Amino acid sequence: MRLLLFFLLPLTLSAQEFSLGVARIVPEPKPHLPIYKYSPDGHCTLLRNGSSRMMFWPGEDSYRTTGTSLFEMQNCVKVLPKGSKGDYDNGGAWLYSVFRRGGRRMLGFYHAEDHRFPLSPNSDFTAYKSIARCASDDSGLTWKDRAQILTSHQRKPQKAAWSGLGDHCTVWDEKNRRYLCFFQEDGRFCMAMSADPEGRPGSWRKWYKGGFTEPGLGGRATPIPALAGHSGVNPSVLWNTFLDRWVMVWHRWAGDLWISTSKSLTDWSPPKLLLGKPSKAGKVWYPTLIGESDHVGGVSVSLLYAEFPDDKSTTRRFLTRELVFRKR
Repeated sequence: MRLLLFFLLPLTLSAQEFSLGVARIVPEPKPHLPIYKYSPDGHCTLLRNGSSRMMFWPGEDSYRTTGTSLFEMQNCVKVLPKGSKGDYDNGGAWLYSVFRRGGRRMLGFYHAEDHRFPLSPNSDFTAYKSIARCASDDSGLTWKDRAQILTSHQRKPQKAAWSGLGDHCTVWDEKNRRYLCFFQEDGRFCMAMSADPEGRPGSWRKWYKGGFTEPGLGGRATPIPALAGHSGVNPSVLWNTFLDRWVMVWHRWAGDLWISTSKSLTDWSPPKLLLGKPSKAGKVWYPTLIGESDHVGGVSVSLLYAEFPDDKSTTRRFLTRELVFRKR
């Protein structure tokens, strides 16, 4: 395995310090993962699976693998295929966040894309986005009860245009017994909340002018105040037991990664640059933080992300670095 010898000096964010280690390539699971050359393509879920690990790979069709570590994944199974021609997820179902709900039952939240526009018959690479929920009774091998939970206040346009909302990460806030979903809408960083342990449609409320007051389906949203000046997409949010805070990382369309922390999930610290562009033409996108899982971590976590050689490339390198937190 080739090591990429890039280092960053420690970064200061509020009263904490951060440092990044050497970049390593995450190998393709054995024997073959059809979406590997496009991975990562959003937030990944990594969970304990007895003595091993279970990983969900988001893509147009999403997959599940198992293995002893991130570097020893195998048993690739397609678990969430895209929807049919007339469905809201006809262009893809990217399974971004998965939660255990007891036994073999799981809940999933996925990024859905609709590629069918009335006046644009050839629009396979343009999407009207939304966020949907699904459930599994067999540890994520098959999913049912697929339904939208968050949709844009703007209707799907007649002609193909990137629109809607999505590019999200969902977390379970145990202290307040609620789900928080962080997503982008109209190019702004927004959030929504559901106090329903099943996260069902109709239970979600978007953050609007200081509170969760607008419906998830079609309601309006205002940006997260502290992050409004650093709007981005594809966040990863993890509870850090060492810092006793939530940590969020995300990418900007410009091609760099940023980081912020929070005690409440609604008030965030001023964002700081975490990882810059690898080159003038290149970019780093789609970060995920992994500790014990993608939900909880400690003093040292893994930062997963995609590195693109330039803006025109769709294939990428799947890289990981150790991210270490240190208190002053």
